[in-house]
Amino acid sequence: MNHTQPPAGTQAIRRALSVLRLLRDEGGELSLSAIARRLGLTPGTTHRVVGALSVDGFVTHNPHTDCYHLGAGAILLGQAAQRVHGLERALPIIEGVKAETGESVNITIRDNSESVVLLRAQSTLPLRFEQHPGARFPLYATASGKAILAYSLDVEAYLASLPEQLPPLTTNTLATRDDLALALTETRDRGYSVDDEENVAGVRCVGAGVLDDQGLARAAVVIQVPTVRLPDDRIPELGARAVAAAREVAQFLPPDRLTQR
Repeated sequence: MNHTQPPAGTQAIRRALSVLRLLRDEGGELSLSAIARRLGLTPGTTHRVVGALSVDGFVTHNPHTDCYHLGAGAILLGQAAQRVHGLERALPIIEGVKAETGESVNITIRDNSESVVLLRAQSTLPLRFEQHPGARFPLYATASGKAILAYSLDVEAYLASLPEQLPPLTTNTLATRDDLALALTETRDRGYSVDDEENVAGVRCVGAGVLDDQGLARAAVVIQVPTVRLPDDRIPELGARAVAAAREVAQFLPPDRLTQR
């Protein structure tokens, strides 16, 4: 028996998951040809995969546009995952922070070298940065990434994996690995992280790690603010609020569910 062969059906499962991830990240509709092109699949394969996902409602066809989007099955699956991970109880906490501060608030997790938005309470102020759950950003350039890395067992390995000169996302992105290491030390010293327009120009953020009983970060609470509303003297206030919210959220996130990879 050849033990190097993947289990039967693995390729089909991966293709189905890739379609779901694509539609999730797209946030709208895509035609069969667009799905095939984005994923490098043949039209016939794409038709079969999308058809199978449509049977149980994970994908829905819009006859008016002849495009596909996530269906009710995906919504129900997401809702079940939120209950399992305690996010239904965490949402009122970040909604409360939004109400107090007027600013957008995220709960994020780590997925390898990226920070992923898991839950969001969007500011209702006219000037705000639009974002959605599922959005991904490099750990090194975000308040969420720093808040998680500062309390992670593999922080040294992560730093060693980076190039000496960090790829810039804005003119404010930290320049080097050493700069990031210093920022992580500062995060631990004050208890919260800061993103000073390092990921998105015109947006500053503060973040706090959601820590388990061993002091390791399982997630982060991040307050996201247009730069014009976040002068330096407001950062400690929002940092303290993020820390308090992260402590509340920690009560509801099961320690064995949201794990780093």
